[in-house]
Amino acid sequence: MPTCMAENLISEGDTMDIEFEIESGTRLVKIPVHVNGYGPFQFVFDTGASTTTLTKSLAEKLGISTYKREQSDARGLGSGIPTEYAIATIGIGPLTFNEDEVYVLDLNAMLQGAGKRDGVIGHSTLKHCILSLNYSRKKLCIDKDRFSDNDSTDSIIWSPFEYIKDSHLIGVPVVVNGCGPFDFVLDTGAGNTVLTPDFATNIGASAEPINGIARGLGGDVELKIASLDSISIGSQRLEKSTATVIDLSRVSPKGNLIENGIIGFDFLKSLEIIIDYPRMQFALLTS
Repeated sequence: MPTCMAENLISEGDTMDIEFEIESGTRLVKIPVHVNGYGPFQFVFDTGASTTTLTKSLAEKLGISTYKREQSDARGLGSGIPTEYAIATIGIGPLTFNEDEVYVLDLNAMLQGAGKRDGVIGHSTLKHCILSLNYSRKKLCIDKDRFSDNDSTDSIIWSPFEYIKDSHLIGVPVVVNGCGPFDFVLDTGAGNTVLTPDFATNIGASAEPINGIARGLGGDVELKIASLDSISIGSQRLEKSTATVIDLSRVSPKGNLIENGIIGFDFLKSLEIIIDYPRMQFALLTS
């Protein structure tokens, strides 16, 4: 059993910068997380995940009891994936989320070849928060309502977001090759920007096969790549880039909800992302 670190957590209501790392290869954001007062453990910070998840090995290590339901597949992760549930207290920096229901999955076995991780922080936890994720500084600031007076958000120019088809997925307006806007998912769990095959065809983007596969919880999918003249969200613009073309419906059933694509690391890597979940608004700032 690891040493209990609960006494070292900053009291709720304070804010602080939390340092994170970017996983090599996948380019996923990994943050330190306490579970039931123990840790820190390495969790992927994933705005595209519906539910905070513990790996099966971590739950066993901490002696966390799990339970099943009659419908025992994780929502959005694909049928046939055995899922257990647990009640856990999640600590992220100064914040404690008491008795959250979480998934318990054998993530590392499903995502073979990816870096080791102890879990995923998803929408079930983040929906309570306002957060700032600064990729270039590798700093996360998070609170349950708003940042402290020293981190005032009054000067930020906010844009509204909508949940894609009443899901947990954040939909933002994206202009591609001067056309649009189109609804894309803002996803810190995506290593790069993604287009659906239908969308790539509709905008006349030629998709060429490349070596490799996309590995998701629903299985492996062939990769293609398309060149883009430009892609922009508000004043933030990326020129002469590429996007991966994937049949998202084969990666996960939730992929069926995504008609156009996903904004991922390649667009976000030089920005500060601010998401205010309770007020359903976001901002993208140059770091």
